[in-house]
Amino acid sequence: RRHAIRIAGQPVADLDFASMFLRLAYLRAGLMPPAGDLYAGVPGLSDARWRDGVKGVASAMLFRSSPLTRLPRDLKGELPPGLSGSRVRAAILTAHSGLAGVFETGCGLGLMFTESRVLLASLRRLRDEGVAALPMHDGLMVARSQAGLAELAMGDASEEVTGARLPISLKTLIE
Repeated sequence: RRHAIRIAGQPVADLDFASMFLRLAYLRAGLMPPAGDLYAGVPGLSDARWRDGVKGVASAMLFRSSPLTRLPRDLKGELPPGLSGSRVRAAILTAHSGLAGVFETGCGLGLMFTESRVLLASLRRLRDEGVAALPMHDGLMVARSQAGLAELAMGDASEEVTGARLPISLKTLIE
């Protein structure tokens, strides 16, 4: 129901860091993250309907400290039936081989902390400009007329905190 939110009477622009958690994992590995949707290029799971499942398993792999063998219960409907956790894990490791030393090291909470630092820096920048913003996971909602300023603030904040300018996408909200 985000489409119904108004800031200063305006519909909101919903800006989101693209594939942020995996991008932060790449940076932790000392690598520049590749372009594009990092959850979409996984072999055998590139169909858009499996994206949320891939994202969930990749996230689980960042929080674990042992190899993933079973799918998290809440993701079974988000992936093809009969696919094991081990097979999804192998596909993710194939797509993101540079993260082999980061996955399953229990670094997820550290990545969450970095993500929160980026969002807080973004919010401070917007506050200093007099722009109201609502945080939402790894993104912000601002009045539609402030979308450009918010995108700039988010990019600057990501560069300040992580050393890399992370890509931002504008989600389309149907009114």
